[in-house]
Amino acid sequence: MSLRIRLALVITLLFIAVLCAGSTYAIFSARKTITEEIQSAAMLTSNMIAASISTIQSSGDLDLFDELLYELGRLEMTRHMETIISLDLGAGSTQPLQPAPTIDADAPRWFVNLVKPPVMEFKRVITSIGSSGTEIIIRADPSAEISETWLETRNFLLLLLLFTALANLLIYFILGRDLAPIEAILSGLERIEKGDYRLRLPKFTSVEFTRISERFNHLAGVLLHNREENRRLTRRSLEIQEEERRRLAQELHDELGQSLSAIKAIATSMEQTSAAADQSAAESAGIIKNIADDMYGVARGMISQLRPAALDELGLAPALQQLADDWNSAHADTFCHLDIKGDCSMAADVVKINIYRIIQESLTNVARHAGAKNVYISLAYAQDGDKLALEISDDGAGFDPDRTRAGMGLSGIRERVDSMGGEFHLATGVNKGVNLTIILPVEPV
Repeated sequence: MSLRIRLALVITLLFIAVLCAGSTYAIFSARKTITEEIQSAAMLTSNMIAASISTIQSSGDLDLFDELLYELGRLEMTRHMETIISLDLGAGSTQPLQPAPTIDADAPRWFVNLVKPPVMEFKRVITSIGSSGTEIIIRADPSAEISETWLETRNFLLLLLLFTALANLLIYFILGRDLAPIEAILSGLERIEKGDYRLRLPKFTSVEFTRISERFNHLAGVLLHNREENRRLTRRSLEIQEEERRRLAQELHDELGQSLSAIKAIATSMEQTSAAADQSAAESAGIIKNIADDMYGVARGMISQLRPAALDELGLAPALQQLADDWNSAHADTFCHLDIKGDCSMAADVVKINIYRIIQESLTNVARHAGAKNVYISLAYAQDGDKLALEISDDGAGFDPDRTRAGMGLSGIRERVDSMGGEFHLATGVNKGVNLTIILPVEPV
């Protein structure tokens, strides 16, 4: 769950709690108000009737009493009050118990049940006038008050609910806008993880995120500088290594080759001159000549490993073809298929020798670890991008890329590609073979 959704959910729960608290407060406040209002009206009405009856009884004027009963009869059902008059009650008798009034309020039943006050009923029995008694019952009727209170409470609750919804939407929108830089920062970190150190984050509206962006850009700049410096050092190290190999190959060719040739010539001369006189000396001279031939063969192999002469004399494509042919001759169980498309002579010398070394190391890996029947090497030149695309694959055992074995040479190949400013992609799996895709610029970056 994202941070935006979590924050919005917390704020929504907070608003719901506030809404519930506000609703509870509004309902209890409405109940209290209705109870006080009805009780006040009932008490006022009862006291006024009692005062009127007391005045009439003091004066003894029956006409006034009849007029009072007439007026009360006209006001039998008025706002908040219900008046019940029973005439000519016998001495000591009372009016039969009246059922509780039905609350006919314009409000939902649940609201009526929550806010309705207790039943309020006041009785006045008059027996001093004539021989019969008169009972006056004043009963509170909260219907009108509940209707008015429901209207006010409903408007308050609707306003609170509308405020909650609008505030929640506004906060969700603001959170989405203010937290949007997090996605950009996470995307930038992923690209940095993949080696895209040229990425720069923009300035954000938030001061905190702007500071993070500035530190991120500084970090990316430092990483880019360090990578370029490492590339330069690695490339220079490889160049020095190749130069040293070239020098050693030249010295082996010039010094050791000449010495072996001289030894072989002397041994041949000794063999010829002593063939008739001393058979043992002739045999020794022949052994020396054979040893010289073997040493010369070993020296030629070392020279070829140190610096392929075909690369300098014939070019990249013939050197690779010779490498594939020599490898096929030495490995009868595995066949190397070489496919070169386009003119690769436009590549710089340092790129050529690195391509040669990468293929050489890859073939060594196949021979040691793959157990493959076929190796496929494809080298293509893309004129529009000034890049060389090298793909090396086999149908061997493959391996788990998360548990790469030490000494497989992949780290060396990756270092060579990175030093040229190229791209390295590895695809493999157990019993799925190995596929290397390498993109190198014609001129090293």
